[in-house]
Amino acid sequence: MRRALILAGLGLLCACANGGAGGGEAKVSYTLDHGVATYDALKAATDKCKAEGGVITLKSGYDNRELSNYDCKLGEAK
Repeated sequence: MRRALILAGLGLLCACANGGAGGGEAKVSYTLDHGVATYDALKAATDKCKAEGGVITLKSGYDNRELSNYDCKLGEAK
């Protein structure tokens, strides 16, 4: 009985560590690719992020001229 409880507990821990029943972990944000943050590059990244249900944000304290200084925060679009 004790062994069964321990194995069941380990099984639950493994399922949680692997993202639950779906097996995949939900993406909450990602950093944009490297490159110069031109109007066209930011527009394309914003459109892509918005299509995924996200919003582009500049990382706190970073320069706005580099694309990789921006994140697409998924699940925050209005």
